[in-house]
Amino acid sequence: MNIKKSVCTNLVFPASRRELGEFRRMAAFLKEQGADSLEFYHDGQGRSGIGKILEENQLEGILIGVIPSKEQRLHACSREKENRRKAVALFQACMDEAAANGISVLMINSGAAGPGVSEGLAALKESIWELYDYMEKKRYSMRLTLEPCDSGRFAKQLLGPTERTAAFVRTCREEGMPLELTMDSAHTLEEGEDFLEALKRTKDWCRHIHFANCCIRDSASPFYGDQHVGFEYPESEWGYEEITRAWPQIEGLYGNGELRIAVEVLCRSEDPYSYFESMWRRMPYV
Repeated sequence: MNIKKSVCTNLVFPASRRELGEFRRMAAFLKEQGADSLEFYHDGQGRSGIGKILEENQLEGILIGVIPSKEQRLHACSREKENRRKAVALFQACMDEAAANGISVLMINSGAAGPGVSEGLAALKESIWELYDYMEKKRYSMRLTLEPCDSGRFAKQLLGPTERTAAFVRTCREEGMPLELTMDSAHTLEEGEDFLEALKRTKDWCRHIHFANCCIRDSASPFYGDQHVGFEYPESEWGYEEITRAWPQIEGLYGNGELRIAVEVLCRSEDPYSYFESMWRRMPYV
């Protein structure tokens, strides 16, 4: 298998989101660790220098538009025209930012579910068409990948259930939109589904996965919810043991194809670099 090793950097190295110097330090460190790509959103001063840092370190970049869309409560699937318009405008601005920094992949999300599923799906499809039209107008060579989140527990996104997500992406592809998927282990588990089964249903459009953890067995736990706990946390759903057990099946599922795997955990340690090293060496694909 051609494995692309990736890191969701905003969580592991939180200072890198707004400090260009910290982004530079982090990028050099992760390159030394064998990473191939960084997945992030950066809104600090000097962010126009991100592309140069990626190039110097021979790292691919993936811009996570999901982060600002959630923070600003903008929903590409919204039936409220103004909210949907702002969501599309935000993703278009992310495209501009990505293109200016030589980044060719933008990660988007559906937005929160409204009162009607079919109406929300229609609005989402219209939004994605507008993004592809914008891409063509600007002559961007860019890929869109959509990340399903959970639909019932926390983010309450329209695209969370695997069957709904798969049906939506299949329709988009049939209509000529080359939309891709990024499947996240934590979101799938929060949805009450099995991650390996979700990958089997979506592998035709998914060559990018997030290894993320969650604690949802005990609602009284201080780490209950979508808190991006580390893989070492007890009573969590997707720890080192689960990853190691699932890895041979993931290898078998993707065979000789390409698969990008990103780790996505929030560092709660004072030294994110030491924490990352201890986590990274335990990944079965590293």
